[in-house]
Amino acid sequence: MRGTYIKPAALGLLIVLALCSCGKKATDEELIRAAINRAAEAAEAKDTAGIMKLVSKDYRDDNGLDYNGIKGVLFGEFFRPGKIKVFVTGVTVEVKGEKALVTAKAALVRGVTPFKGKDVKSIKDILSENADAFRFTLIFKKEGGEWKLVNASWESISVAGLL
Repeated sequence: MRGTYIKPAALGLLIVLALCSCGKKATDEELIRAAINRAAEAAEAKDTAGIMKLVSKDYRDDNGLDYNGIKGVLFGEFFRPGKIKVFVTGVTVEVKGEKALVTAKAALVRGVTPFKGKDVKSIKDILSENADAFRFTLIFKKEGGEWKLVNASWESISVAGLL
């Protein structure tokens, strides 16, 4: 009998928490940070469509890639075997009207990389020979009320540069 009251009580608590959080509108910076987190989660899930939802159809970069080019690069990366783990650090967001400049560092680890007998769960667990690290400069633009990536540049850095 007691178990029947636990589930409705827990559901009620979740509803109250959701309603309370709805009262505060997220700032543009929070929305962009959330988009970056969703992109990292989508990369770990090898979900090309999940990442492409965050990319503008007008995307262009200095490497000659457009929207379809980015989609192709992601597909190629995600087609390779093995798990992917993404760590994002040092995110800064500067919003100016309908545009935002974001800098971030990220490490991409392929497969399950043991470190002292355990899986990679934090940046400290990464072996530098098993990861690629990058510094990104990203430009987002507000399109239809959503922040979309319109340009990106990146450079390789050492894994130590993430800490």
